[in-house]
Amino acid sequence: MPGCFKKTIFALASLVSFVSFILIVVAMGTPKWMTGKILCKTGADLVNATDPELVKFIGEIYYGLFRGGKIRQCGLGGRRSQFTSKYSGFLVLAVTSFMAAVKLHHLTERIASFRENVFQFVVLEERFEDSFWLCVASATAHAVNLLLIAISGIRFPKIKTKTEEANVTAEDIMY
Repeated sequence: MPGCFKKTIFALASLVSFVSFILIVVAMGTPKWMTGKILCKTGADLVNATDPELVKFIGEIYYGLFRGGKIRQCGLGGRRSQFTSKYSGFLVLAVTSFMAAVKLHHLTERIASFRENVFQFVVLEERFEDSFWLCVASATAHAVNLLLIAISGIRFPKIKTKTEEANVTAEDIMY
């Protein structure tokens, strides 16, 4: 029979798992994991825009694991476009892959310039939004959960396989 300490640790681990699940559900329900400001470099270069005129060429971009959108400002007003992205996998893998793609592979700039034949976009600013940090909190909750289970000191049963000798007789083969 488990003691009071082990019951308390398992109850706490269950609570942490539930909180982690809720964090993931909330984070997956929101499309904005990363937001940023993009400059239409081609448009600004064409008209030789200076500081006060650059505002007409600064658009916005947002994206998450599954979808995103951008508002292109190339001097003629904002044009909206939306896109879908295919990032999925385990939570920790997804979060670290997302961070690596954003920082190492300049994901925001690549998304901003995707399917753009004429205009080139440059990222002025990018920041991780609350949904991303909720996933980081959930991954941390999973790590805490594993730590709690390790602290509890419960020895989990080991799977033992039965070894049976094969006794095949002539009668077994006949039937």
